[in-house]
Amino acid sequence: MGSRPERWRIRPLELPRPWRYCSACAVAREFVCTERFRVNAQKKTLDVWLNYRCAACEDVWKLPLFERRSVSDLDPVLREAFASHDRALVWKYAFDVGHLRPHVIRVDTNVPVQIERTTLADAPAAVPYKSVHLAVPLPCDVRLERILAAAFEVSRTTVQRWHESDRLRIAPDQRGVLRKCVRDGQRIDVLAELDVSARTVTFI
Repeated sequence: MGSRPERWRIRPLELPRPWRYCSACAVAREFVCTERFRVNAQKKTLDVWLNYRCAACEDVWKLPLFERRSVSDLDPVLREAFASHDRALVWKYAFDVGHLRPHVIRVDTNVPVQIERTTLADAPAAVPYKSVHLAVPLPCDVRLERILAAAFEVSRTTVQRWHESDRLRIAPDQRGVLRKCVRDGQRIDVLAELDVSARTVTFI
């Protein structure tokens, strides 16, 4: 197996699902993002929301993003992205769980993710360890041990054993790091002999 460094991009495949009281159902329901913005212009101000629908009855709920914001305060490129329902911008706001939480009962962030592996061709090989650089552009509520177990096709117990025996190193390291959520910028150094050939891994 090669030992050239890799970048693993951890990509969520679905959006978080907020739970809130649905007035039409008269109970708490899961709401699904429609991936569309609602923009309302009043004179020189804008209101912008991200639209959600109840998973049971499709009643609409609008997550407020900007209220009575002066048109001149918003970059024209951003205004155009709202108007065109730019997908990257939708996902950015839908994954802003800190903004979501005050408006809902809870947020279900346990979504399927995909690991996309690419070799850093210009980087020197590091024998006997392979360095893996994690790119997590959107916050993923998934433990690091689960990511590694899926990527290396082993149990989480095996991953823990590798870490304890120094066959797998994590930077930055901290107490219980394997049980914490994966973070952008983490580096994993693993013995090259433990590498696998799969380039993309998807799991729930």
